[in-house]
Amino acid sequence: MEEQQSMGQDVNETPAETVGEEKQSVESIPYARFQELVEVKNTLRDELDELKVNVESEKETRKLKEMESKGEYEQIMLEMKGKLDAANKKANAFDEYQTNRRDTLLSHLPEEDREIYNGLPLEKLEVHVARISAKPNPASTDNTKPSTMGGYASFEEWAALDPIGYQTATTPQTSGKIKVGYGG
Repeated sequence: MEEQQSMGQDVNETPAETVGEEKQSVESIPYARFQELVEVKNTLRDELDELKVNVESEKETRKLKEMESKGEYEQIMLEMKGKLDAANKKANAFDEYQTNRRDTLLSHLPEEDREIYNGLPLEKLEVHVARISAKPNPASTDNTKPSTMGGYASFEEWAALDPIGYQTATTPQTSGKIKVGYGG
């Protein structure tokens, strides 16, 4: 009887594991399908944006026709003039930005090259100046004078950290009995 219960428990455990595995495989989406859904979503977003622009332009056109039928030509002219002024301000600001940016980039070039690159489009000029300006930095070197203490701050530190090197450097040399370091 106990064997049947233990078998029954084993049978119950096996389907539970299978269900978990199935659930896991159902929740995971293949990359190709994911990519397809993202592409569809992006396409739908682009279409929605396009439709919004179309609705706005149709609304504007309908408003203008309504105003024309009422004979409000002066009002139409004022609105159009306001839009034109705003567009001209933006265009002038952008032209000024491009001119200033071009002058700044050309100032980074040598004087003899400025005339050559003056006719280059701004995007290409930016890339070119970035390439010229990005020179590899030379490896840094230690230009400090070597000390008589083997690179340590004091003779005590040298003796404590490198006793063999200190002993070798401070013992008299065989020719002339000259000491390399003083400290002792």
